[in-house]
Amino acid sequence: MKTNIPVKIFLLSIVTLFGPLFIGEGLLAQEAEWSREASSLPYNKGTRHLEIVSPDKGKIAIIDGVKVVVVMEGKHLPNNEDAGVNALAELLWSPNSTAFSITESYGGEVGDWHVTVYKIRDGRVYRLNVTKEVVKSFKKHYRCTEPEDPNVGAVKWLNGGKRLLLVAEVPPHSSCPEMGKLRGYIVEVPTGKIVQQFDESKLKADWGQYLGKRLSHKQNN
Repeated sequence: MKTNIPVKIFLLSIVTLFGPLFIGEGLLAQEAEWSREASSLPYNKGTRHLEIVSPDKGKIAIIDGVKVVVVMEGKHLPNNEDAGVNALAELLWSPNSTAFSITESYGGEVGDWHVTVYKIRDGRVYRLNVTKEVVKSFKKHYRCTEPEDPNVGAVKWLNGGKRLLLVAEVPPHSSCPEMGKLRGYIVEVPTGKIVQQFDESKLKADWGQYLGKRLSHKQNN
């Protein structure tokens, strides 16, 4: 995959002034579903090529169709060749530029929504699942008439990139009487260990300014 060098120079110049952004021909910025700090990854007329620059300006996460690659110093970083991104997704770089999360849906707006962390270390990209403890914990807080895993989205990086604020949501399915109920979790990266959790009221009181449109429009249960 080739990236036009003048475009890269222009991109990095703009980012120096305004911070991380994404580029996609003919695209306007769209508000992300889960996090106001994330970059939405939309398709445009059936195609998608987006470049999201890291905060340190040294890396670019490139979304090309369903593929995701990371470029650093003009080179594609290995160990990520089979990674894919669904049509409905958003990307959130960590402040220290050593990782980014992708929140994506396997079933449209309703879900299932999942989070994958892409950790950059020693010139390679590693994919991490940091939501296992969150899913296990949150399932104790709701009941559905059929087995239903929660939707999970990434909202904000904390401690420079060592922790991540996740939000779990009861699936908006008719089998779940408490559909849409939320709970917040702060987890360590890369282990996924839960270090703090809070109910929906506390989540919105403390972190409401960072919640994307999907979460900020919900009423407390």
